[in-house]
Amino acid sequence: MKNRLPEKPAFLFPGVGGEYTGFLDQLDERRGEILQEYRQVIRQEIGLSLSGDDRSDKMFWDWIALFTGDCLVYHTYQAWGIKPVVMLGYSMGLITALVCGRAISFVNGLRLLQTIYVYSRRFAGDNQGMGVIIGKSCSEVAQFIAHLRLESDVYIAAENSDSCIVISGLTAGIGQVLQMAGQSGAIKTAAIKAPNAFHSPRATGGIESLVRLLDETPVRDSEIPLLSVYNQRIIQKASDLKSELLLNMTGAMKWKDSIMQLGASGIDGFLEVSPAGELTRMSRVINLEFEFLTYNKIRRLQNS
Repeated sequence: MKNRLPEKPAFLFPGVGGEYTGFLDQLDERRGEILQEYRQVIRQEIGLSLSGDDRSDKMFWDWIALFTGDCLVYHTYQAWGIKPVVMLGYSMGLITALVCGRAISFVNGLRLLQTIYVYSRRFAGDNQGMGVIIGKSCSEVAQFIAHLRLESDVYIAAENSDSCIVISGLTAGIGQVLQMAGQSGAIKTAAIKAPNAFHSPRATGGIESLVRLLDETPVRDSEIPLLSVYNQRIIQKASDLKSELLLNMTGAMKWKDSIMQLGASGIDGFLEVSPAGELTRMSRVINLEFEFLTYNKIRRLQNS
């Protein structure tokens, strides 16, 4: 890996699903001040504390901690003088990207996440979820779904790479597909802890609450263009961003195609806006010639 920062970087924003244990308390003084402001806003707007042990609903707590942590990483990159040419959000990472691009406020980002979580828990319950299959292609997974006659129950939600596929739908059907993939030689299969069958038609149940909130939410043109993970179009205008937020619930993500298109367009590096590095590990196998940088790697380069 080159010992330099890219001149034309793309910023990658991960979705929910991980844990940032300890990160929020390991910030320099300036970012610590921003964190305190965020904590106050979060407490006022949604009644949640990021301090102490306020984790009665751990999944939602993690959602908000991840969102907050990624916004702080973006502030850190700005303080280091690193600016993106384009941004790309993986699933809920789209909301974080829009906040960082100043298309929506931090407060409205919180409200969007809360609305998505509440309607998902209310309408999906325990019957819907997601899963991941590593070691099988998109066409192979589609064949598993067809063989089991589950086309109305299970959908391909994302093609992360040639051999990493996310599925979404009814939990019973997902279990059958994961089992068949494992028996067919998949390297790894696992259920994903999610409150809804995101990135599938099943996620439309209760989505009216999100539509109403978007109608009421001020959305501006983003200061930084985004690449849609659904059709690989560059979007920046407020009307397109609102449409993307709705598509983000039910559309199948083409992450591999999006990374490949950015790499072919002259982007010379991909910077993950997160302290975790999980999105980098998933994405670097798409093309080994592309340069991916994590927060920790960038911090070392800044100090060298």
